[in-house]
Amino acid sequence: MRIAVTTSNGVKVDQHFGKATRFDVYDVEGDEMKLVETREVTSYCSAGGQPVADHKFSSDRFSTVKEKLEDCEKLYTMQIGEKPKEQFDIIGIAVQTCTCSVDKIPGCSGKCK
Repeated sequence: MRIAVTTSNGVKVDQHFGKATRFDVYDVEGDEMKLVETREVTSYCSAGGQPVADHKFSSDRFSTVKEKLEDCEKLYTMQIGEKPKEQFDIIGIAVQTCTCSVDKIPGCSGKCK
């Protein structure tokens, strides 16, 4: 399974989906994870490099990020808005909110400590 992770440092799931400027992408098989690549993005909550004050859903901003994650089956993120989560569900990418260490993702149930 291919997954994407919102992380600032590759160690912990510590980024809100809307503020993430990178997604680490892994191939996961059982308990084994292999980093495929880090994909840089303009964060969903920004336009033209500037933060967006209103957090209304934007299909244009979402599409930019979605294109980077289309080959993933699951997204692990610290937090995500309801509309982006619904859009990921529609395109078949499951969203798991968590704050675990990246190496603990294979057993993650979202009840991280």
